[in-house]
Amino acid sequence: MAASRSSRISNDDDDTDTIDVHIIPLSTSEAIDRQRGDLQRNVSFSNGLTLVVGIIIGSGIFASPGPVLSYSKSVGVSLIIWFVSGLLAFAGSLCYAELGSAMPSSGGGEHAYLQHAFGSLPAFLFSWSSIALLKPAGNAIICVVFAEYVVNIIAQSSWEPTQPMRHWTYKLVGVICVLVLSGLNSISVSVGTRIQDLFTFIKVVTLLVIGITGVVVLAQKSLSSHNFDHAFEGETQPSLGDIALGLYSGLWAYDGWNNLNYVSTEMKNPTRDLPRVIFAGVPIVIIFYLLANTAYYAVLPEATVMSTNTVAIDFGKQMFGNTGGVLFALCVACSCFGAANGSIFTGARVIYASAREGYLPKMFGKINEKRKTPIAALGLQAVMTSIMILGGTFSTLVNFYSVAAWLFYLASIQGLLYLRYYEPNLKRPFRVWTIVPIMFTFLGLFLFLMPFVRAPLESCLSMVIVLAGLPLWVVKELVSGNKGTRWEDLKNKMLSSLGFPPSGGRHERLVGH
Repeated sequence: MAASRSSRISNDDDDTDTIDVHIIPLSTSEAIDRQRGDLQRNVSFSNGLTLVVGIIIGSGIFASPGPVLSYSKSVGVSLIIWFVSGLLAFAGSLCYAELGSAMPSSGGGEHAYLQHAFGSLPAFLFSWSSIALLKPAGNAIICVVFAEYVVNIIAQSSWEPTQPMRHWTYKLVGVICVLVLSGLNSISVSVGTRIQDLFTFIKVVTLLVIGITGVVVLAQKSLSSHNFDHAFEGETQPSLGDIALGLYSGLWAYDGWNNLNYVSTEMKNPTRDLPRVIFAGVPIVIIFYLLANTAYYAVLPEATVMSTNTVAIDFGKQMFGNTGGVLFALCVACSCFGAANGSIFTGARVIYASAREGYLPKMFGKINEKRKTPIAALGLQAVMTSIMILGGTFSTLVNFYSVAAWLFYLASIQGLLYLRYYEPNLKRPFRVWTIVPIMFTFLGLFLFLMPFVRAPLESCLSMVIVLAGLPLWVVKELVSGNKGTRWEDLKNKMLSSLGFPPSGGRHERLVGH
């Protein structure tokens, strides 16, 4: 059983103030690394429920409705996509709960699950992809949303840029956001973590206000509630590729479901309470999102929702005038700023931990002696995130990110089924119904494959980056101190990683370190 190793970052000379760093699953969840100090199991069911809702709800619900409607072609289909996206997140979180309960000492996450089930190759590819693609792209998406809301606030109050200028202004503000947050997280660990709580509160309150307002408007049958009169009628019918890309945009808003296992490390009774928290928390988020989208459609014309990534501004203006638009935009911008801070904070720790594992040059695994922060890791992440902001838009970045993310989600769920067959006696305090990972697999394959037809450039580029880790893994295995490593050993490890028995025909997982 191979557990992901952890490293410790000291904030001062007192051993009681540390950060445990694992190679963790990457997403743009607003969850910031909560593994500070020696964790006490003092989180109750109600506390865990609040944490789960806070982890999942993010910037996506304020940016994804437009792309989802654009791909789905009609209000009715878009609401179905939001519901199905929530069900997928629910199913995935239940599967990850089983994996986490079976490997409680691993630190959690795709790296640990893949390492245990299939060995070092897929675990390395995940870590490589997290550093080179998943985390920078996730950071970039959040910062792009932040930039669009900030620029639109300025445009409403004093300055109206031309469309080309607006496009590049978004990118400039997004890069500035990355640099500012990287700088803040370089100053001290506490500065990065203290930003978080207020912004988490703001995003939940904003979402509640939108949902309640929409229900009131719909009940009064005013404004654009006629959008529901012919909800499934669009100018054209969506293709399967459109549905897949629509699900990507919807699932982006639920991103963070794969991080829910981290809540269990602080629960009083994780075996009992984590499944209960998931069964309660994820449906609550689904309801919030359906209410918010219903509110958008009740207040705004369909064409307005379809054409914007800043739907909360249009909602606020329609309901409360220009002041309302600015106020909602400020709330969403604060939410995105907090989300980006959490993502940048954890992303730098992934680079740091990977360097300590020997996956990256040692300089990225060092802590600044004065600041006690991983400045080199933060700098590398800032450069990669800025490149992605300059090279993509919200929709292209979501597609680029999601293809790779769903590859590893699928691989982790296959690890669950694989371990059920090859390690039936592995202790599983929580066991999900078998139909759940099977259905997740079929839907996940659809989500992974269809974008290669509908968005081939982003999909192929994403896979090129993932597969670029393969020669790096070979080099690592040959030169990392595994003395006596031969090509035959590497071949056997690769076969084992794919679920095939190595040379000799006997099934035996070869776990590399």
